[in-house]
Amino acid sequence: MKTRILLVALLVLTVVALAGCAQATPAPAATKAPEAAATKAPEATATKAPAAEEEKVTIVYWADPRFQYVKGMEDQTQEVGDYEKILAQQFMDLHPNVTVEVETLQWNELSTKVAAAIAAGSPPDVLKDYLGRTSAYANQGLLEPLQDAIPKEEYDDYLPSLVDLYTINGDLHGLPLFFWVTHLIGNTTIAKDAGAEDLLPDDSGTWTFDQFEQALAAQAIPDKRWPLAMQVSSEQGDYNTLGYFWGMGAKLYENGDYTHTALNSPEGVAALTKLVEWYNKGYIIPGVTTISNNDLLNAMYQGQSAITGGGLGLLPVVEGAQKEGKLTVDWDPYIAAFPHADGVNSAGLAAGPTGVVVFKQKDPAKRKWAIEFARFLASPELEEQYAINANQFPSRKSVGNPFEGDPKFTKVAEWIDKYGVEDMGLSSPTYGEVRVLLQPELQAAFLGKKTPEQALADYEKAANEVLSQNK
Repeated sequence: MKTRILLVALLVLTVVALAGCAQATPAPAATKAPEAAATKAPEATATKAPAAEEEKVTIVYWADPRFQYVKGMEDQTQEVGDYEKILAQQFMDLHPNVTVEVETLQWNELSTKVAAAIAAGSPPDVLKDYLGRTSAYANQGLLEPLQDAIPKEEYDDYLPSLVDLYTINGDLHGLPLFFWVTHLIGNTTIAKDAGAEDLLPDDSGTWTFDQFEQALAAQAIPDKRWPLAMQVSSEQGDYNTLGYFWGMGAKLYENGDYTHTALNSPEGVAALTKLVEWYNKGYIIPGVTTISNNDLLNAMYQGQSAITGGGLGLLPVVEGAQKEGKLTVDWDPYIAAFPHADGVNSAGLAAGPTGVVVFKQKDPAKRKWAIEFARFLASPELEEQYAINANQFPSRKSVGNPFEGDPKFTKVAEWIDKYGVEDMGLSSPTYGEVRVLLQPELQAAFLGKKTPEQALADYEKAANEVLSQNK
C-alpha cells in the first residue's frame, strides 16, 4: 500500500515538474496562479445537454463537509454545503430533466449515517467521501463499476496509481478527485513570543524527537498554553496520532499484509510512552481523550496551542476564521514533518484520496444520470478548484499544477518524494472495523488506566481478531 501511494505521489511530482510540456494537450490553468485559477467558472465537459424527451430523474447526493469560503466565491459559500449546492444547480441547469438533492454530512456522520442508510436499503445515489470508507462499500459489492461507463480518454486522464487504488475486485469503484498528505502546522508568532523560533525546523522542515520536545517545552505555559493540539477522542485523529508512531519507526502494517497489525512493537511502545509523557508534562492540550476537532481549532485561534496536525487544507480554514475575527493571536503559519527518531527515514506522512462513487441502481435512467453527475463532479475544471481550495493534490493529469510557485506545496511534495507515505490499510476490507479499535486504547494510556505496553497489546489482540478475516 505504501508503495502504491508513493507511486501516486511520484506521478504528481512528475506532473508538477512537466505540466504544460509533457502532455499531448496543454493542461488547463497549469501556468496560472492559484487565485486566477480559483475564480474560473467550471465547465461541464463530462456531459451534454439532454434531448427534450429525457426521462425525469431525482438523484440524492451526499457529500463530506470539505469546502467553505471557496476562492472567488466566498460570498456564496459561507456555509458548509453551499458549494455543493451550487455545483448541483449548475448540473441541473445543463440537464433540466435531472433534480439533484444535496445533503452535506458532518465528518462523524460519514461513518454512521451512511452505514445506517445502507442497512435500511436507502443509501444515497452519489457519495463524495474518503477512500477508506468507499473501499468498504466496494468490497461489499454495493457500488456501480465505472471502468466501462466513462470514455477511454477520460479514464486515461486519471493518475494510474490512483486508478489502481480505486480498482477493487477488478472494478473501478469510484472516480478520485484529490488526495491529501498530513503533517504538522504551527504558528511562528507563538514560537517568536516564546523565544523559541530558533528551535523550529530548518529549511528541510524536519526535526528529531529531541528537537521537537525542546520546542514544545519552550512554548508551554502552565495552565495557559499547551503547545501541541491533538485528539484521541475519535478515530478521526488517527492520521495525526500515527505520525508520531511512524516517526519512531513503528508500522501499522508491514509489507501490505492486512492479516495482522505490527503497531505493538518496541518502537510503537516508545512512541506512545513519549506521547503520554508529553501529556503529563502539560505539552499536549488537556482533554485529549474527549476534545473535538473544532475545540482544537479554537485552541489554535486563541493561542492556547501552537502546533497541530493537518494537511495544507487546514490553512484556508484558519484564514477564513481570521477574516471572521475568530483569531485572537497573529497567524504566521509554518509547516513541518512529524518528528523522527535517529536513524528512522520517515516524515510520518499519512495520505489518502477523496473520490465520488455511485451506489448500484435498479433504474437504468437513474444509473445513467447518477454516473453523469459523478463525471461532472470529477471534471478537470472542478478538480482544479478542489485542489486549490482543499490545498490537496489533483487526481487528473490534465489539471497540471494549480499551485505553481507555492513554497508549502513544493515542500510537501519534496517530503513525499524523499520519505514516501505510510500505509494506513485503506484498501483492507476491514479498515473501518480495525480503525476504531485504536482510539480506546490510546485513551486508556493517556488517562493512566493502562500502561503503553498493555494498551498496545490489547489493541493488537482486538485488531488481529478482525484482521484474521482476511486470511
